[in-house]
Amino acid sequence: MPHTGYREGLDLVLRDQNQVAKASAQRRQKGQIKRKIQSLESSSGLAFPDTSLIIYSPLPESQDIYAHQFFVSAYVTATRDPRTEHGFLELLPLLFDKLSTNSVLSLSLAAVSHCFFGAWEPAIRNAEQLTVQKNYTKALGALRKALQDPQECVSDEVLMAVCLLSFFEETVSTLMSRKKAEDHIKGATALITQRRSSTMTSELSKRLLIAVSSALANSMPVREASQIWQDPGQMPYNPATLLDAMRVQVANVLATAAKYAFPGKVESLSDGRRSKILSHAKAAISRYESWPSLVPQDWWPIPLQRSLIPQPIIDAGAHGDHCDLYPSVSVCETWLIWYTSRVRILSLIADLDQSESKQHAVLQMQQTADDIFAAVPYVLGSKSDPAGMYDTEFVYPCHPGDNVSLNHYRCAAAFGGLALWMPLRTLLENMRHLRNNQTQFSLEQITRLGRLYDVRMPSLKKPPGTEV
Repeated sequence: MPHTGYREGLDLVLRDQNQVAKASAQRRQKGQIKRKIQSLESSSGLAFPDTSLIIYSPLPESQDIYAHQFFVSAYVTATRDPRTEHGFLELLPLLFDKLSTNSVLSLSLAAVSHCFFGAWEPAIRNAEQLTVQKNYTKALGALRKALQDPQECVSDEVLMAVCLLSFFEETVSTLMSRKKAEDHIKGATALITQRRSSTMTSELSKRLLIAVSSALANSMPVREASQIWQDPGQMPYNPATLLDAMRVQVANVLATAAKYAFPGKVESLSDGRRSKILSHAKAAISRYESWPSLVPQDWWPIPLQRSLIPQPIIDAGAHGDHCDLYPSVSVCETWLIWYTSRVRILSLIADLDQSESKQHAVLQMQQTADDIFAAVPYVLGSKSDPAGMYDTEFVYPCHPGDNVSLNHYRCAAAFGGLALWMPLRTLLENMRHLRNNQTQFSLEQITRLGRLYDVRMPSLKKPPGTEV
């Protein structure tokens, strides 16, 4: 079983979740009692004494079915370019036959399903929050029990459950604009190490390892020679998994720099340390820049001149003289991942470099910001206010004579908007190297995303003296 304190950490998280669930239930009971008494007093003209007696009516079972169907159809089985597959959600149907009542996998899936169902259905959001909390707490308990079993703890079902719980935490952290908890992703790291010494050689097992490695490239530095990133055999490599492998080197350089200095505050670094980190950063960006030359030709974004962009889209948010069109939302999402890490490493080089090439890094970063902005119309269209996932009353840019597919409407709503969140957030975290109009557009669009997806906005203030 994993020896990283993961199981003990789950004890603490589970205790916190039980306290939250208990407090939520108490608040719900008090509210129901108050409303019931007020109703009776109003209808009868009598005053009723306070009482703690209440009968709780759970959500009907059909609500669970609705939540599962919504999540699976919108996020799991949605049409995606197979060349972009590098995550775990698309592997979930391969484990549907392993779902059983109160298993760690079914409870984890229930928590995630209700989380997204409530996010897209404002009318039932408060009721869904209680269901989400209940399922998440039960999933943590089931996971802790599974980790005690030497056989079960290295199973595909448990690893998938950990991925789902990590996805849950990431989603909630984004919606609440709080620091992402890394308990589950660290637990997944421990499980990978444990699985390396077992005989997990099925195609599904190998693909799950790719998915977790991809998540690790997003979440924490990974030693390239460690067991976590070792090739477990004949991997189904594609441009997306290739990008993940390249991002590992970038993530490690950024982690090394953060260990010695805060971003943008490198004055305390010695000349030797600064020179060494800068050398590693330039080596990382040199390799990273090769990724676009390795992608299929039909992946490249095609510019659409501003004069051909519908006015409602421009009014909602368009930057520069064009927007970019992509073959699919999943391909656009992959490019946005590449742009995001590119911004981070270029910003570090601009911070460290004291030679004339510093300005070159700044200009490259600003160009990358423009590339991110050019994807906004393709992903958000003319949306300015919250709408249903299947709403088609909005317009998206397309080539003259073409029509926007219904699949684009669904995938843009489900995946595209959230895929923009991290690139825009990264730009604002490195705004010291942006032009003023780029900083302004980033703020406008992340505020727009917050409004569309009901995200609790973080405090994003521009520090003085950061203009370029």
